[in-house]
Amino acid sequence: MFFFSCTPAIDRLQPPPDDLIPHDEMINIIVDLRLMDAILSTKQKTKAKDSENTKYYLHNSILEKYGITRDRFERSYAYYQQDLKILDDIYAEAITRLSKMKSELEKE
Repeated sequence: MFFFSCTPAIDRLQPPPDDLIPHDEMINIIVDLRLMDAILSTKQKTKAKDSENTKYYLHNSILEKYGITRDRFERSYAYYQQDLKILDDIYAEAITRLSKMKSELEKE
């Protein structure tokens, strides 16, 4: 009994930030970030010299597109990270949307 009384309490989930990015918008942002990763990966394979500038430009463009700051994104992401099921759902939907995009492009 003494052993259990000395262990720290399990941390409770942090409350959502006041400016939490909504679930569906977070999915859209993740989709755009994965597209950014694909662009950067292609640039790195071709040994493009401007890949670092491209990364900076694309990341800032995504933040601007959604009218969010890096800090807001990071706080929202940290909140969603507390529940891995929710985060997994966000990524699963992002993958589904990316797969649909890919199949539409392959049809063209």
